[in-house]
Amino acid sequence: MVAMVVKKQLAVTKKLGKDLLQSRGNINNAALLLATLTSSLHDSPSTSNAQEQVLKEALLSLEAFFLPLMKSGEFSPSAQRRATEVLAGKRGRDGEGKGKGEGEGEGGDGEDDDMAKADAIYKKWVWDRYREFVVTLLRFVARHNAMPEVQTAALHAIMELVRNEVQGEFNNRLYMKLCSTLVCSKAFNSDLLSVITSDYFKYLDVCYYTYSNMEKIAERRLSKKVTGPETISSDDEDDSGRNFTSVFSMVRNMYDVLINLPPLSQEDLSELWSSTSASEDGEKASDGSSEACKDLKKQRQRMNKAWLAFLRLPLPFDTYKKVLAQLHKRVIPFLSNPILLSDFLTNSYNQGGLISVMALNGLFILMTLHGLEYPDFFNKLYALLEPSIFVAKHRARFFELTDTCLKSNMIPAYLAAAFAKKLGRLALSAPPSGALVVIAMIHNLLRRHPSINHLVHRDASSTTSSDSEAKRGADPFLEFETDTAKCNALESSLWEIDTLRNHYCPAVSRFVASLETDLTVRSKTTEVGISDFSSGSYTTIFTEEVSKRLKAVPLAFYQTVPCSLFSEKTEDFVGWRFSDPPSAAQQTEEELPSKILSVGLDNKSGQAVVPIGSSGVNSEGGDAVALPKKKKHSEDEQASRNVLVGADKKKSKAVVSKGSTEEDKIAPLPKKKRK
Repeated sequence: MVAMVVKKQLAVTKKLGKDLLQSRGNINNAALLLATLTSSLHDSPSTSNAQEQVLKEALLSLEAFFLPLMKSGEFSPSAQRRATEVLAGKRGRDGEGKGKGEGEGEGGDGEDDDMAKADAIYKKWVWDRYREFVVTLLRFVARHNAMPEVQTAALHAIMELVRNEVQGEFNNRLYMKLCSTLVCSKAFNSDLLSVITSDYFKYLDVCYYTYSNMEKIAERRLSKKVTGPETISSDDEDDSGRNFTSVFSMVRNMYDVLINLPPLSQEDLSELWSSTSASEDGEKASDGSSEACKDLKKQRQRMNKAWLAFLRLPLPFDTYKKVLAQLHKRVIPFLSNPILLSDFLTNSYNQGGLISVMALNGLFILMTLHGLEYPDFFNKLYALLEPSIFVAKHRARFFELTDTCLKSNMIPAYLAAAFAKKLGRLALSAPPSGALVVIAMIHNLLRRHPSINHLVHRDASSTTSSDSEAKRGADPFLEFETDTAKCNALESSLWEIDTLRNHYCPAVSRFVASLETDLTVRSKTTEVGISDFSSGSYTTIFTEEVSKRLKAVPLAFYQTVPCSLFSEKTEDFVGWRFSDPPSAAQQTEEELPSKILSVGLDNKSGQAVVPIGSSGVNSEGGDAVALPKKKKHSEDEQASRNVLVGADKKKSKAVVSKGSTEEDKIAPLPKKKRK
């Protein structure tokens, strides 16, 4: 039933749009189509495809009606001002005529005035509907639960109005409302961003005014002139913020817009979204003309101001990391004055932890390419060398930059020694991949700075430490000292490297051998590429080991395929005999000699031990203890038993015949004489 109603409504909407476009006599259909759109904003969101088609049909019909009127210039802002003046002047003349008397005016002038008034009223009414249509489009864009196709259609309609509302100019007034609505609403998502990026960020003027508007939004937020987001709510509750977002979400949306804007360059962007022809009225846009968009210097100034204003906003941690990760390759190369980012980067570098690691990249570019002086740079870099750096996400780039920063020959010896010593100490507890990159960095430091090569081997007599520190095993290096000049690295030695020779990972122990060569001879040695080791892990080490081709592989030859670990059927183990483990009976037999000895020693009543098969009575009439019958023992087992018995010979006087192959014969123990 509901589907039938929606289908009927779709047919009615199509007819209203068709009639509206055919004749001005059906101008009231515009109000009906607007009512269809605005009513859906107050209803609960529907997932019906037919309902979505109804809204989309109404939107496209109104767009097709208003766009020709805007292009013709008949409903331009200047035409609306003239219509307003006509209405105001007609009312004044009407008042004067009534004061002088009736019937004095001429009939022809009255008819012309009436026609002009009617035309002005008509234009004003159409203009009011147009503004209502724009407001409705912005509300669809701002609605967080709007239908995707309707929302995308509303975005395209607004951009068409931006291009055609003012002839020959980019209507930044309307575009500013769109930008503010996008970044300050909950509706901003990846779908809308992809549409804007692919369809509109390829035009030079769109990018230019986007930078300009992002700067204005950020400045207004910083100055607190706008306490809430300057957008149009989709629920007629501008102060409730139901479709608005928090400051952090607004900052995230602004970052998504700025980072997806292509760098302003005359080579990359040349096409304009708006027409370049001059308007009939000769008016100029308030934010500049198309010539300003084409000026490369002004483009970079806009980009500079937009990013600087954005970076002054309170950045959430996730956005902070994204900014630092992209700043050195997406922003700094295209700014007119990158040195303006020095405050932001130095403050980030001083925070410590992951933020400092990520800020190192941009700060290094400013120091090396743009002449930034930062005296405490190396001490801050030294403080970043912690065990956690080996598991950081950006560790590869960090190690590469650290190696690059220490490449200069102007670095003092104490600084190079401090980094070498700190890296060596970290290698003792680092994973194998971290130990490899540390060894590579120490290798490069020793090669670049021959003045610290004495750290590889230092004689005990050459030390100048105090008596307490000169004890065997004492290290004068202060591991937790943050100042590289006070850590006593030059007085220490790289004993950590010698410790790594016994590392459990073969790759590490092999790589340590590269430090045994004389690194002071630069012609015979080369630097190690840090990038080859900086991104290593357990997986890369394992993959390298299993993929290594061995020169000689030891092979085991079998004439027959073995079916068990030790098979008696195979002839590969000639001379070997593999038997099953001994049974419980055999274990009892092996324990028997010790039992016999214990019986003989405890025989204080004159009883004797006789072998099985005897009469059971000795010659003196004493009782004998019968032993269970035993099986034959092999020569090896008998020899072991002889050793056991021979060890207690003095106590038991029991002698076991050596090499007996028959039943073991044990001599009876002598009886003690009775008193």
